[in-house]
Amino acid sequence: MLNKMKKKLGLPAAILAVSTGAQIHSSEAFAKEFLDGLAEINFLALQNYQAIQAKEGAFRPVDEEQSDGFGRLRVNLMFKFHITDYITADVDIAEEPNDFGNNGDRDFSFHQDFAGIEFELLGLSGHASDDSNLTLRLGNIGASPFQFKGFQDGADNQGNALIGNGITDYATAENGAQLSYKKSYEDGPIRSYTLAGHMTTSSFGEAFQEDRGYNYRLQGAVEFTNGFKAGLSFFQANQGDQLRFENGIASLDGLTTTNYRFGDGENYNFSASASSERDTHVGAMPGLNQSIVELDLAYQFSPNTNVILMLGKSSDDYTFADTDGNALAGITYFGTDGVADADGTTFDSVNVIKGESSVEYYVVEAQHYIIPDKFYVAARYADAKNTSELIEQTDNKVKRLQVAAGYWFNDKTLLKVEYVDQDEGINSGGQIGAGFDGITSEISVKF
Repeated sequence: MLNKMKKKLGLPAAILAVSTGAQIHSSEAFAKEFLDGLAEINFLALQNYQAIQAKEGAFRPVDEEQSDGFGRLRVNLMFKFHITDYITADVDIAEEPNDFGNNGDRDFSFHQDFAGIEFELLGLSGHASDDSNLTLRLGNIGASPFQFKGFQDGADNQGNALIGNGITDYATAENGAQLSYKKSYEDGPIRSYTLAGHMTTSSFGEAFQEDRGYNYRLQGAVEFTNGFKAGLSFFQANQGDQLRFENGIASLDGLTTTNYRFGDGENYNFSASASSERDTHVGAMPGLNQSIVELDLAYQFSPNTNVILMLGKSSDDYTFADTDGNALAGITYFGTDGVADADGTTFDSVNVIKGESSVEYYVVEAQHYIIPDKFYVAARYADAKNTSELIEQTDNKVKRLQVAAGYWFNDKTLLKVEYVDQDEGINSGGQIGAGFDGITSEISVKF
């Protein structure tokens, strides 16, 4: 679904389980129980306000003169069912305007946003343990290469200290199977470690196209008693066999690509884009034989202060191209073919050629509570370099600075205000064309 980059309950829960964020507030802490504890429900709602503008030279000049205003209300209902002591099921029902295809400006319906069944295999086999678990999940598998920071999706935003997800947050959910193991220790330098792997089809729905492959993930993390955490992730997609080349050019029309090729977002909206678009990430890779390697390091200085460092590289065996087969820095580009007056016209490429496209990136994020449990400040700086082999290696970076403050009215209600400034080089793969800046805010409830 670029499309449907999902995670709910699966991805946020996985992130929060190992998060280093100070004073993390989780909906699981106040989920309402029903049927003698066999069922839980959370209600989430979010309203945002933004005043941002694209910078001069953006692909779409209309984005340079936007009005400020309120966005659509986002609403989620999260259900969890305890079928037995060792079998649970979850489903997230959401109405959010930037999901479920390009009809997001008109679709006010609720959808199954994320769902799955989980089997705790140690318990089912009669070897239940208080300090370890081995879980098989079937259904929607949420995954991302980052492990220790918050992420937001729809109304589920309170685990993210800032507002926008990152420019290289390669996150998604697809259909498949995941096996994960966690081991905890009461003594010693290591508090716990986790291992996870999954295999999915490259779709949030169903995908049985000829020559469609599978997507794979291997991930591990170690948490130490001194507050330090380290994690390593590896992703690999195998979707390139679907391509049919003619004169060295192949079309993406009708093909299944990886949902994490750009990243997911509750990000920033522009007047020239449909509300279902996610065009503030780096759009350098087609997402066919895409791989991602990321190292995450985190340190909790105190209960109120933490910092996270993310280092990664993502690459693909293919590069976006125009209709003549010329390599493009990313999916979005300024074009002239077939347009009488090309001023202000942009296109999304549907063509690819053989040749590696790649992005090298790093992200630094910090959060500090000035008033414990009440008021915090946070910042994130991201730098992503388009290192694709067919792209000129000049002016090829996307950089974003985010500075935010958050105030908890109570443990269910959070107000966030953020200043964001993004710069995009001409060869960066950025989808706005020059970048953007401005103020955005969110108020959310989660209970």
